[in-house]
Amino acid sequence: MKKNFAAIFLTMTFFVFSALTVGAQPVDKVEQKLDDAWTAYNIGQYQKVLQLVQPLASDGNARAQIILGRCYENGLGVPQDMEMAAKWFRLAAEQNNSEAQVLLAYQYELGIGVAKNDATVVDLMTRAANAGNAEALFNLALYHGQGKYGFAKDPAESFRLAKLAADKGYAQAERYVGACYDHGVGVPENKAEAQVWYGKARAQGLEVEGNVFNFVREYSMP
Repeated sequence: MKKNFAAIFLTMTFFVFSALTVGAQPVDKVEQKLDDAWTAYNIGQYQKVLQLVQPLASDGNARAQIILGRCYENGLGVPQDMEMAAKWFRLAAEQNNSEAQVLLAYQYELGIGVAKNDATVVDLMTRAANAGNAEALFNLALYHGQGKYGFAKDPAESFRLAKLAADKGYAQAERYVGACYDHGVGVPENKAEAQVWYGKARAQGLEVEGNVFNFVREYSMP
């Protein structure tokens, strides 16, 4: 009996170890498929993208859902369908993916594929910003700077949020922070510091043009 028990125990240990090993492999394979899909997306191989991401998106992978949503958003490999784009962005956003929250917020802001809803825009952008998403932080900076979506016009808060985004290397926020220092908006005027931030934005290909404070986000939604 002792031998049989030992044999059973060893067999069970083998199966547990095997299960853990097998369970670890798909994670690596999924990440590889997602990397391959993103590479294919960037070189225009959209049918390959769809083949790779559709099963993963259906299984609930947020990154795959975003890529698939982008395909529907731009009509890449599939007929353009903004409602389907919103569906996939929403599924990823519900998993607290900040990129998806920003993309879905843009659709609610424009009323494309979903009904226009300012409260939802603010909710999604705030959630993404709280997760540290630089683009969302900059959008909130604009809302506070322009007194938009029910926010009181607050240059100091606008600067604070933009600086958080700029510190993450977000070019539009770097330019905005430069302008704040340049004109003393929300922060004491500091021409030298302004040039530092303008330089950071310029290094990313973003020149200072027009009135930065009247900047209106323009989205490349089809």
